[in-house]
Amino acid sequence: MPLPHILLALLVMGLWGSNFVVQFWAVHLVPPLLFATLRFATVCIPLLLLYPRCPTRWSLLIPYALASFTLQFALLFLALRWGMPPGIASLVMQSQIFFTLLLLVATGESRPLRQQWVGICLGAVGMAWVGSTFDLGVGLIAFLMTIGAACSWAIGNVFVKRMGSEIAAVPLVVWGSGIGALGLLPISLALEGSAAWNQSISMLTSGHAELWAYLLFNAFGASLIGYGGWSWLLKRHPAASVVPFTLLVPFFGMGSAALFLKEAFSLEMVSGIVLALIGLALTQVRAPGARAA
Repeated sequence: MPLPHILLALLVMGLWGSNFVVQFWAVHLVPPLLFATLRFATVCIPLLLLYPRCPTRWSLLIPYALASFTLQFALLFLALRWGMPPGIASLVMQSQIFFTLLLLVATGESRPLRQQWVGICLGAVGMAWVGSTFDLGVGLIAFLMTIGAACSWAIGNVFVKRMGSEIAAVPLVVWGSGIGALGLLPISLALEGSAAWNQSISMLTSGHAELWAYLLFNAFGASLIGYGGWSWLLKRHPAASVVPFTLLVPFFGMGSAALFLKEAFSLEMVSGIVLALIGLALTQVRAPGARAA
């Protein structure tokens, strides 16, 4: 890959990884489901008229959006609000790779290599090791909710695979965000109340700098620049050259959490992190002629 393309890949991984810290700040400023709804509404409302609906069936688009946007971010943002450390969340969310492989195997759509099975096993042990460091109670619940968010992401990946490789990333994100916001809105109103919405809208209309910064970083940085840049790279390079860059997301996530939030990692937790990262790396192994997962 040319140097500018490598730099673009690093930018995308940096946006995705550091966004866990931004999301952590955001869900401690406004209610988590409300912020998730605002994020996806901000993505879709300005761009919905510019991008026609993705050329795929509603029966694939709607469950993709509900899994990848509504359920994934409801669980993730609630977990961050309830005490999930954002650096560790950036690692745990990568377990979506393991869940995606297992779901594709279960549906007969993929046949992982032996090394990838070893990676899934090592990754599962590593993630369980990390989870064992959380105290029983809210901390463990937040960890399990993050695992649930990763599983939701994987379910969305299966629907994307069934859409075919010709689906453009940006229109898919725009339309998926719109459906995701519609799914989140009634849940937020029911659980967080209209008063929270009135207060948050007042903050936005009065030009609250922090909230606007968090919202724009999520909507245009992580969503549009992130997914748009990722799609652009995948169209110009083999997946085997691009996909391994995703291993950098936890490094950016944990690094930014340590830098901005002083998040610490115990020796016991580091052992689980290393195992999980080795497992993730092994899932990226490819052999000539092997079917990609």
